[in-house]
Amino acid sequence: MDKLVLVVVAGVTFLIIIALLFSFLLSDLTFSGQIAVIPIKGEIVSSQGSFSFAMTSTNIAEKIKQADSDPLVSAIFLDIDSSGGSVVATKEVVYAVRKAEKPVVAYIGEIGASGGYYIAAASDLIIADEDSLTGSIGVISMSTNIEGLMEKLGVKVKVMKDGEFKDMGSMFRELTIEEEALLQELISEASEKFKLDILEFREDKLSESEFNEVADGRIFSGRKALEYNLIDFTGSRDFAIDKTAELAGIEGEPVLVDYGVVETDLFTALSQMGYSFGTGFISAIKSSNDEFSLQAK
Repeated sequence: MDKLVLVVVAGVTFLIIIALLFSFLLSDLTFSGQIAVIPIKGEIVSSQGSFSFAMTSTNIAEKIKQADSDPLVSAIFLDIDSSGGSVVATKEVVYAVRKAEKPVVAYIGEIGASGGYYIAAASDLIIADEDSLTGSIGVISMSTNIEGLMEKLGVKVKVMKDGEFKDMGSMFRELTIEEEALLQELISEASEKFKLDILEFREDKLSESEFNEVADGRIFSGRKALEYNLIDFTGSRDFAIDKTAELAGIEGEPVLVDYGVVETDLFTALSQMGYSFGTGFISAIKSSNDEFSLQAK
């Protein structure tokens, strides 16, 4: 009786091992050579706006890390259509791209400018449609002054502060010369980091003298960007996919896996909308007095 039990156990164990091996081989044959497609669309921000379900910079960075650690994924494809966004949010994605051990290819469709180009430059290969818009290398910050309008309406604003520059950037008055100098220093510092990173990322493809000629905020077509060595190839999205497969050593037709879906339930979605609306409203009020943001766009 004991021998029968041992035989049965041994038989079941053998079948389980065979099934696991077969499953592994089947998955390897069927799904090896995957390319993770990660969309970077619209403004690059750290948090979602009200009623927006676009991926944030944190979502994108996490997707890059997830794809890089997936044994079935051979390469990462960044599908870019963005004119940039927050400097900090953009850098979060740039850092994730630089840390990836698998090949990363950036494809610029309609537009990949400023922060969008910054992310593309961090990848191993940049491919853009010849009629796309790219470049716009630099940092910008803008403020609104409605002082004249308020005077016409007979509205006065009383500001109480502790600190000479606490209301710097208020929409209710002009910037002073000292404030302009402080803000320009912040903008120049962020822009310098932006430019130095691009030179480092593309050091074997772009000389400093070539780069300095075009790193003045201007925008280029894909054709011109190729002439200035800001990108590596012009071509269609299919061409870019083929180049990604080639770079990753994928033979045959690659399997494209959409990494652009952020899973959430209804309760979380409603909570996010409420939170985004509330924080956006508060931020709008505060920004009229003391907030500036640097934009890579």
